[in-house]
Amino acid sequence: MEFTLHGHFSPEDRDRDEFPLIPFNVPPGVARLSVAYEFSRPLSADKAGWEEGNIVDIGLFDPRGAEFPGGRGFRGWSGTARREFTLSATDATPGYLPGPILPGTWHILLGLYQLAPEGCDYRITIRLESGATDDAPFPLPCPYDRGPVAPGPRWFRGDLHAHSHHSDGSAPLEDLIAAARAQGLDFVAVTEHNTVSHLPELRRLSSGQPVWGQPVWGQPQGLPLLIPGVEISTYHGHANLWPVTDWADFRCWRDDQMRRIREWAREHGALFSVNHPKDDGPPWAFGDFFGPDCMEVWGAPWFISNYQALAVWDSLLRDGHRITAVGGSDKHQGPFTGELGWYELGTPTTWVWAEELSIPAVVAGLRAGHVFISEGPAGPLIELTAEDAGRRAIMGDELPLPPGATVRLTCRVRGAAGCLLRLVSARRVLQTEISADDFTHTWEIRPEGDRYFRPEVIDPPEAPLDEEPAALMMRAMGNPVYLMTE
Repeated sequence: MEFTLHGHFSPEDRDRDEFPLIPFNVPPGVARLSVAYEFSRPLSADKAGWEEGNIVDIGLFDPRGAEFPGGRGFRGWSGTARREFTLSATDATPGYLPGPILPGTWHILLGLYQLAPEGCDYRITIRLESGATDDAPFPLPCPYDRGPVAPGPRWFRGDLHAHSHHSDGSAPLEDLIAAARAQGLDFVAVTEHNTVSHLPELRRLSSGQPVWGQPVWGQPQGLPLLIPGVEISTYHGHANLWPVTDWADFRCWRDDQMRRIREWAREHGALFSVNHPKDDGPPWAFGDFFGPDCMEVWGAPWFISNYQALAVWDSLLRDGHRITAVGGSDKHQGPFTGELGWYELGTPTTWVWAEELSIPAVVAGLRAGHVFISEGPAGPLIELTAEDAGRRAIMGDELPLPPGATVRLTCRVRGAAGCLLRLVSARRVLQTEISADDFTHTWEIRPEGDRYFRPEVIDPPEAPLDEEPAALMMRAMGNPVYLMTE
């Protein structure tokens, strides 16, 4: 059986609902469902805001429910990465979840990313193939616990933002894992756009034995730790959640809707991280940041406008917020040939001080702010500690100080000779030249309203940074040590 759904959306329709649902009926006895769609004046997603035309995403719900938030009938999302998809009880196009083709009312989910001034005509073709139905339960995404992959405590290096062909990458998870191994990464968070079809595969690929041993700069033994994540991709901003065990609704265009998703993350023990708040990030356009646990201050290579994301995070620090700065390559993995280019997973690398290499320990390190970021897996490495009266704090920690105390701030940098080391607070910037490959510098400081200090390693700027912020070329940066007067 084959039939079509068609209609028209105007810009006014988008103003009312950016994620409309198109119902259709599935009779009993269907073993496979296939969908293809087309629309007028199509544009690719990278043309959003630059050219007139239509960008329309697609997803699917089954009869178990499509209500917001958390429709239990979610069966997948492919954005604009695919014009057609199929699913049955045992298999599905990447981005979609296999399972029984239930009789009843299904819904096509459309995402109206951008509409031309004259609106958009759409046509959806649905093909139903009859056959023996499978009464097996749904292979729902579920948690997995691989256990610790390596002992600690120590610094573990990884990437918190990556995509495979389960969203808009072009290669399967095996290629992403191979690239991570070639980069020597300890962990990778797989954060597909708005879907969790990768979760069962992560569990399968993580079923190997724990790998013990010391960190190496070359290819590590065994698989990296795979952290299940999702990128909540709306038309007003993106956010990563890690770890996840099930689908998280993403159909948000108002602040109250996104706030509900932030609350869902809290209730499910996931960290909420605002992604790439910078031009063409796309930027964060909601009216609030909703108290994020983390912020992607460094997304992809530094020169891609990351000074803007740094400024957003810095302004939140100055206002008294404590948000862990993280990095992510946002790599959309292609077929991996074994050769590494200039932009791979780990560009940049997020380093997390964790008790062991396991999902709970890495998440705990991120939550605590025990994190620094470098331009790649080979460094530079940067560590900041603060000490007073026998008490010691590392990046992310709070150090209590008696009134009038002098705090000892020590920064160690490796792999950045010839660069500048900066110590930044809300009130001042302290700077010194890095004169050796393994360099340590100590400041004795009496805080005078300084509530935190954070370290940076930068190239000598080609223009005054107060006049040209884009001249800042970061090589490594760390989270703050927070100071509290008792």
